[in-house]
Amino acid sequence: MWKLICEAKERLEGRVRRTPLVEVPAEFLPRGSRLLLKLESRQVSGSFKARGARHYLDRLLEGSPPPGVITYSSGNHGRAVAEAAADRGIPAVVTVPDEIDRSKAEAIERAGALLIRAGPTSTSRYQRALEIAQESHLEIIPPFDHEWILAGQAPVALEILEDCPEMTDLWAPVGGLSGGCAATLIERAPEVRLHAVEPIGAAAYAESVRAGDRVHLRETGSVADGLLPLAIGKRNWSWLRRGAAQPEEVSDQEILRSLRVLREDLEITAEPSGAVAAAPLLVRDPLEPPRTGRVSVAIVSGGNVDPERLAALLASAEGKDH
Repeated sequence: MWKLICEAKERLEGRVRRTPLVEVPAEFLPRGSRLLLKLESRQVSGSFKARGARHYLDRLLEGSPPPGVITYSSGNHGRAVAEAAADRGIPAVVTVPDEIDRSKAEAIERAGALLIRAGPTSTSRYQRALEIAQESHLEIIPPFDHEWILAGQAPVALEILEDCPEMTDLWAPVGGLSGGCAATLIERAPEVRLHAVEPIGAAAYAESVRAGDRVHLRETGSVADGLLPLAIGKRNWSWLRRGAAQPEEVSDQEILRSLRVLREDLEITAEPSGAVAAAPLLVRDPLEPPRTGRVSVAIVSGGNVDPERLAALLASAEGKDH
């Protein structure tokens, strides 16, 4: 896996952005804390998903080009695949939830992909994509549970280590990004503690850790629409467990408060899912006394959200604080 990660970093050079790492002013943090934010919301396609999608498509096209590609997505991965396919002149289809964020749907269609609404769950979107792929002989680009996806996203952690070698704790949303980060830290910085953060209403990783094996949730729900899989991917589960990633659960109220701090106080573009990893550090009382010398980095993983929905979310967060 490490060789694949290094190759992915080279392949993506100049094709995705090296996103900035910014420090949060001390006034927004508990006394003694230090936090930096990795702004993947400024990435191509507006999220880290561009890394995995472009790497996967690049590898795929080394063989015989397929007649087209298809993926299933809550929005960000679909946009990333649509734009990557458009860059390479390949038709794309994306199955999405019925209630997809409007800005994400518009971005997918603007890139020229065919958008198909396919039910409320990741399972229903996958099943519909599988049917279409078989009917039309399209190649499926998975959103997270594939080594090409993980390897494409893993360089996020490499960039952070290069820019902040003093990092002691890395906070990432559960999924392919955290799985890729785990694989990188195991190889390059095993002393760094990885925290895998997810909504309480979709805590597939935390529930799996408690059970000692992967579990399949009956249902999920959260304002973090990009983090609602019914089960964590097999590869992600394997790497997170090998990296001893600490499960962290956050409430919708904490996610919305984190979103408000990022957007209004720090002027950082973020969507609800993108605000999840920073939530335990920005808005929660410390779970333990601050430890001198510890440096946390949280990944703001995406910034794609409809303006009207964003305004309603921020108003909701403000209301809950009073």
